[in-house]
Amino acid sequence: MPALLPANATLGEIANIGSVLTLDGTHSRAQIALHGAHVLSFTAKSDGAGNHPVLWLSGNASGLNGKAIRGGVPLCAPWFGPHPSMPSAPMHGLVRIRLWDISEVVELPDGSIRATFTQDLPPCPESGWEHKAVATFIITAGKTLRMELAIRNTGATPIPLTNAMHTYFAVSDVRNVRVEGLDDTDYLDFSGDKQNHHHGIGPKILSGEAAHMFYTGRPVHLIDPGLGRALDIRGHGAATTVVWNPWDKAAAKVDDIGAQWPEYICVENANIPNLTVLLAPGATHRLGTEISISRL
Repeated sequence: MPALLPANATLGEIANIGSVLTLDGTHSRAQIALHGAHVLSFTAKSDGAGNHPVLWLSGNASGLNGKAIRGGVPLCAPWFGPHPSMPSAPMHGLVRIRLWDISEVVELPDGSIRATFTQDLPPCPESGWEHKAVATFIITAGKTLRMELAIRNTGATPIPLTNAMHTYFAVSDVRNVRVEGLDDTDYLDFSGDKQNHHHGIGPKILSGEAAHMFYTGRPVHLIDPGLGRALDIRGHGAATTVVWNPWDKAAAKVDDIGAQWPEYICVENANIPNLTVLLAPGATHRLGTEISISRL
């Protein structure tokens, strides 16, 4: 824990979440839970689009008893999805369900605030993790939201790494938004019980359950006429872009989504199991996302 926080950064408690760091800068306000280094919220103070929250957080979100928080930006690593060989291992890896340390919080000359979190990842065979690594998460809240998750292999053997910034974007209605930039791209569809290959044509507009994994890391744009805004999403270190919403029937089976399903869409920079990164001893992999806001 840093000895001193700047005046515009405070550490407090939120019911069902635990310790939360609030960054209240010149341009925006963000909240990050120490549980999972989980970005709970980001709101620009003058975005020209009504200052509507950029991120969606479930009204039933909870980090109690090691539970993963629903909404915001869960960090998925060192694996994305189910563990490749241990079904009982935590879904989407270890880092999103453990407490992180705050190592630094600084105000930058442009009025942004940067916070750095760290977590050691020693071997934990009972959770399917046999390696040694250190995770670092850096969030910079300013006119844009910048996030980077770095995994450094501190062991003697290569690490097969998959990861994601599983970002939940708040929208007016998921049925009335479109995702641009994914056209003319192959993708895997994991909706329902089967895995199918498709090719995207034109903007992505959802009309039902979607778990689409596009083979591209290029920038995408989330257009929301209902809120009168566009979100520009630019990643690095990611080979795929995932678009996800469970829709009504699947959401009804999930306590912390339920009837809230039209309020969000996930658009996330990821490295899916089909494109595993092999991280050599001493090497570092960096996965990042920057989100900016503009008015339609």
